[in-house]
Amino acid sequence: MIKTLKLHTLALLGAFMVPSLAAAQNTGGVFPPMVNDGHKSAQYRIAINPDNAAGETGFAQRLHYQQSLNGDMMWRVVGQTRKTADSDFDFDFLQAELFWELSDDEDQHKTGLRFDARLRDEGRAEQLGLNWTNQFNFENGWSARALILTAVQIGENAADGVNLQTRGQIARKMESGHTLGVDMFNNYVRTGNIGSFKEQSHTIGPFVAAPLGDGVSLYAGPLFGLSKAAPDLEARLWLTRGF
Repeated sequence: MIKTLKLHTLALLGAFMVPSLAAAQNTGGVFPPMVNDGHKSAQYRIAINPDNAAGETGFAQRLHYQQSLNGDMMWRVVGQTRKTADSDFDFDFLQAELFWELSDDEDQHKTGLRFDARLRDEGRAEQLGLNWTNQFNFENGWSARALILTAVQIGENAADGVNLQTRGQIARKMESGHTLGVDMFNNYVRTGNIGSFKEQSHTIGPFVAAPLGDGVSLYAGPLFGLSKAAPDLEARLWLTRGF
């Protein structure tokens, strides 16, 4: 059964890990579907591009807080700043999210949905998102995640079509508590305007996640561009504090 599930998972990840245009640094994650009752945490993220399209160092910062409502649902609020020509800490967006786990605790295949509502300024359109996330748990600490993300813009200056993304992850949790793995991000731009592989943004990179004690954990790793439209390199660091 485990071998069959593993083959299906690899096939699913393979389908996702093939051909967002990266207008900014990627602070997103390959988020899990699981919701734990009583969970509360805050997280700080930073993403740095040492050589962006303008030939400068770009970076974005993000802070979020999340709290479960029960064993199936959790809310999160996210705020992000970015470096622009006007400021190193220019407002990027404010986003509200609702997670809904659809699987049972004993299931090897976990699945769930996330609903997003994003607010922006400076004439940039607002955004609504619906995302489907899956995790497959295997023996010896191995796991795999596969996500499909969709978003539509609303309001003035809204772009037509649906933004499509997929994300994938293969990871292993070690006996030490550290997790080692590989993340992949694929942004296909918008329906009706899906171009070639080089016009899309595809990145991949290893990561390490480590507990630091007192409810604090660290996630760090680079992302490397696979397509022409993607940044060549991004450095990413997250700090999480549980309560």
